[in-house]
Amino acid sequence: MATRTPRKNRTRTDTSASFQLLLNRQLSHARLSPGAQQALLGAVEVATGASNTAAREADSLITAWLGEAPEDPAQLEFEALQARFASRRDLLQHCIGTNDVVRLLGLRNRQTPLDRLKARTLLAIREQGQWRFPLWQFDADGPDGVIAGLPEVLAALPVADLSKARWLQRPQPLLDGQTPLQALRAGQLVRVLTEARAVGCGQD
Repeated sequence: MATRTPRKNRTRTDTSASFQLLLNRQLSHARLSPGAQQALLGAVEVATGASNTAAREADSLITAWLGEAPEDPAQLEFEALQARFASRRDLLQHCIGTNDVVRLLGLRNRQTPLDRLKARTLLAIREQGQWRFPLWQFDADGPDGVIAGLPEVLAALPVADLSKARWLQRPQPLLDGQTPLQALRAGQLVRVLTEARAVGCGQD
């Protein structure tokens, strides 16, 4: 009769793959602080490259943050997908519709936000046939009512609108742990643009 392979005897490759999937889920869903992210990334590096005591300590740290790795790969995929849907719902809770944008910016008609969306000077997510505009992009003191530099960053990001929204709110190590939005508000447009252009080179 076949016996189940104990968790401790799994290959390092299988463990590393599980860690990577769980790590992506945790960073996108739990929104760890920059310090916690760096500690977790360091633990993964140790776990995938070290052996014996150091690796076991790293395994324990990762398990404490992420929980035990599910045995079923489909379960891993489901949990990652579930986290992304939860992230989408959270984002949409902080959005307004086209008519609200017209009122907020004092525009003459509802076509103007759609024109700006097409020109990539505003960001919106398509939901149930309607455009939903994240509130965090608007700034009463900014040019044309948005955060200064945001249109340039939107144009530089070679990803879909939802991915842009996620990226703009995600802490970036090369921005000293700031989110791109925080860096833009601090006047660091050049740094944000550098990071935005690198997204198409394997970052997200």
